[in-house]
Amino acid sequence: MQLHTNVSLCEYTTLKVGGPAAHMAMVQSVAQLEQARQFAQQIAAPVLSLGSGSNVLVSDAGYPGVVIVNQIKGSVYQTNADGTVTATIGSGELLDDVIADTVSRGYWGLENLSHIPGTIGAAPIQNVGAYGVEVSAVVEQVAAVSLTTGLERIFTNAECGFAYRDSYFKSAAGREWFITSVTCTLSTGRQPVLEYGDLQQLDPQTCTLADIRDQVISIRSAKFPDWHTVGTAGSFFKNPIITAAHCQQLQQRYPDLPVYPQSDDRCKVSLGWILDKVCGLRGHQAGAVGLYQAQALVLINTGHSAAAIQALASSVQQQVKAQTDIDIEPEVRFV
Repeated sequence: MQLHTNVSLCEYTTLKVGGPAAHMAMVQSVAQLEQARQFAQQIAAPVLSLGSGSNVLVSDAGYPGVVIVNQIKGSVYQTNADGTVTATIGSGELLDDVIADTVSRGYWGLENLSHIPGTIGAAPIQNVGAYGVEVSAVVEQVAAVSLTTGLERIFTNAECGFAYRDSYFKSAAGREWFITSVTCTLSTGRQPVLEYGDLQQLDPQTCTLADIRDQVISIRSAKFPDWHTVGTAGSFFKNPIITAAHCQQLQQRYPDLPVYPQSDDRCKVSLGWILDKVCGLRGHQAGAVGLYQAQALVLINTGHSAAAIQALASSVQQQVKAQTDIDIEPEVRFV
């Protein structure tokens, strides 16, 4: 375990802001994780788990406890008699690297999630999704360690409590658990999901996994800035899910509003469209912080202030509420 003190967190988040961590532990195994956990207990310090920092906004004051950076790597694939593949991946592996590997191996299931920043361990926490697929559809189980007791536990798919951009691990109780590996069930048989937007251009009978991955990367590259060079967390807010009655009212005012009916008689609506067409916020800039010109749902940052990001986010929430009576929620976790 590598242990450091007074480390600036702006270098460990894709939004490129955040004050100093009092302590930072880099862990590459469950044994090292236990060392970091025990160290935090010895000094009676709180713990923050961090992967690649792609879905977190750390305050300018930093973090007063121990930040544990997940560097647990490795992958094991097992082909089953029914044509499925069981893939167990170390939680510190980058999600996009995992997908590139599964695509090269001919395994179906994750390709629509290509080019999303973050680690595979963070994917079930957020239940990441894109282009008609959520990671919950392929997660079989999650291995995790309690940061309170050191207990190791396996969570089944059902126990993960998956919902739209949500899971048990985002709850107060769930934050106790540090995910160490994710096991997915993939397929060697063709299972293209092409219902979303520009993916419909692909031929479902002939397109390859590489075709789908390339198309997804092309779409995302046009809509999202490069998180390696621009401060961003991707989509900063969730697409809101509202009642059918509320949705009908909005459609009467805005007939072109993209609507996606849900199984529980509610509707998911496109927040990016609302921010652009209703609120006129696409490309809006407030100092060093703004909404991306190509996709209003994406917040970009060129400065060094977490407070400025919070201020813009709050302003956006207020404007959406005033125009549509919708309370929007951040996807990003504020620390």
